[in-house]
Amino acid sequence: MAETFAFNIVEKLIGKLATVAYQEISLAWGVQTDFQRLNDILTIVKDVLLDAEENQAKNNQLRNWSTLEDRIKWDELKQLLVQGAKGSKIVVTTRSNRVAEIMGTISTHNLRGLPEKESLCLFLQFASKKGEINQYRNLVKIAKEIVRKCNGVPLVLKTLGSLLLSKTSEDDWEFVRDSEMWKLVQEEKSIFPILKLSYDQLPPYLKPCFAYLSVFPKDYEFDCMELTHFWMAHDLLHSSNENEDAEDIAKRYLNDPSSRSIFQDFEQNIFFQSFKMHDLLHDLALLVAKNECSTVTCFKQIIGPGIRHLCLDNFDFLEEQSSGFLDVDKICHLRTFCLKNMKEGSNSESFIQKCLSRFQNLRVLDLEGSSFEVLPKKVGSLKHLRYLDLHGNSKIKKLPNFMCKLPCLQALYLGCEGIEELPKNMRYMINLRVLVISTKQRSLSKNGLENLKSLRHLMIANCKNLEYLFDGIQNLRSLHVLIINGCKNLISLPQDFEALIALKVLVILECEKLHLNMTLGSEGRGKEDDSQDYHIGSRLRLQELAVGGVPKLEVLLQWLLVESANTLRFLALAECENLTKFPERQNLTSLERLWIKNCPNLSSLPERMQCLKELEIERCPILSERYKPENGEDWAKIFHASRIRIDGNEITSNK
Repeated sequence: MAETFAFNIVEKLIGKLATVAYQEISLAWGVQTDFQRLNDILTIVKDVLLDAEENQAKNNQLRNWSTLEDRIKWDELKQLLVQGAKGSKIVVTTRSNRVAEIMGTISTHNLRGLPEKESLCLFLQFASKKGEINQYRNLVKIAKEIVRKCNGVPLVLKTLGSLLLSKTSEDDWEFVRDSEMWKLVQEEKSIFPILKLSYDQLPPYLKPCFAYLSVFPKDYEFDCMELTHFWMAHDLLHSSNENEDAEDIAKRYLNDPSSRSIFQDFEQNIFFQSFKMHDLLHDLALLVAKNECSTVTCFKQIIGPGIRHLCLDNFDFLEEQSSGFLDVDKICHLRTFCLKNMKEGSNSESFIQKCLSRFQNLRVLDLEGSSFEVLPKKVGSLKHLRYLDLHGNSKIKKLPNFMCKLPCLQALYLGCEGIEELPKNMRYMINLRVLVISTKQRSLSKNGLENLKSLRHLMIANCKNLEYLFDGIQNLRSLHVLIINGCKNLISLPQDFEALIALKVLVILECEKLHLNMTLGSEGRGKEDDSQDYHIGSRLRLQELAVGGVPKLEVLLQWLLVESANTLRFLALAECENLTKFPERQNLTSLERLWIKNCPNLSSLPERMQCLKELEIERCPILSERYKPENGEDWAKIFHASRIRIDGNEITSNK
């Protein structure tokens, strides 16, 4: 694990040194020789780490980082590190005492476990909702006995606490306390049995979902939307309700109390949820995947027979090394093929062409960061493909029409800012559920997007020339999420936008020319209506709304809120310097979270927000004054919220 972490750091350093900017700086400052020497040493370290990765691939047991224990190599690297500015410090973390002895210039600091009191606090924080545990004194007593066995290890405390979340039966808690796993922990001096217990307690439907995460690199940040459609592509989402959307099933899986013992470090952005996995949990996922999943970092690594899901991470695509890697007998049955963290300038085109000629049963193809200018024709023959990601390919200019004939495609990520034109036959992509696009087009009216009636999630991002969307948007009767971001020349939303009856989430960010009180057709014919009577029949019932970087917005328009007053749970407004007020007599009776940032002229909030739990106001001087704690003019209207933050200060109300 230390090898992988260090390898990633070295790769990034070498990448930086290879950039034109760094080369120019080295010439200007006369340190070109030093830069070259550093690059040479880092390359040596990288080769050492690759050897360590190869050795680890042959044996899954954890090893000491023996190859870096060569003191000569370490001394060479250290001489460069000590040249830093006065006061700079480098902290090295390792599980190997030998590594600590060699690399340390001061005495090793051995991290101890948390004290018992703090351990109990952390355990109960994950084992129960706030305050609930006080109703079950017997459980607290059992918790103390469990905590004593955890030796203050935070990962163990969080894992076991999450495992018991929402369980109030003493039998469940005693099962953990008295489990045979504690003997294994003592014998093996490892916390792995505890992690395995958390996996064993997962519901059957979550176990394969967890195992499939092992195909991604360690320390990977999972985007919940991306993961939803990855699971969907492999038929891992099941429900007794045949009408339940797969996206809702995935959300339920991720929010399942038992899943919190496995999926950790959850983060909630405005509308995106993400999480990471601890390295040891990743090792557990590899173990339970039983050789079906593999992440490799060099062609030397051995891939066992039966592999179904393969990720290439941080690869150098050298032609002479790849021939033996593409063993048809071993990998012809692949279902997943991913590229992650491809180095800038890496020439992967020839290798990918060979792969696609062999992988005919792919369901997931992730070519993130690849370098080809034309999408390989072999993609058009992948009849089982459900998930295609071309994000980050800066060279591709145009997409061929054959990709519109992929019969099973459900998720398409085209976050490629160099694309000049989208395919014209996208109307045939009738099974598409998520679409992310960037393009240099002025209008999307000729691509057939209005015919994608299965579409649930549409993101239009960084389309700097885009002025109009497309007519017929009301036909997207299954659309749940619409995100428009970085479309600086977008003039208006399309006509009949307010008829999107299934829309739950609307995000509009960084659209400098957008008039929200005007609707236009694709040819610029439309209507501006300051009175908003045109939208009086709006059927939008939004649950989440964010508007930011829209300077032409002066009044938050009633047509956005008229039918959403009883459904909207989250509202975010930011960087709208001309916004002055909400619609008159507008109540938001279901609103739970309200974020307002840098709206200096906004003078008041809605009158009734009785469900408000979280309020954040930043750089809004009029609001900050009106809602000042205790003596603000309108403090009484918001003091019931459980979390209030004004200009960076957490406010505690005396309710």
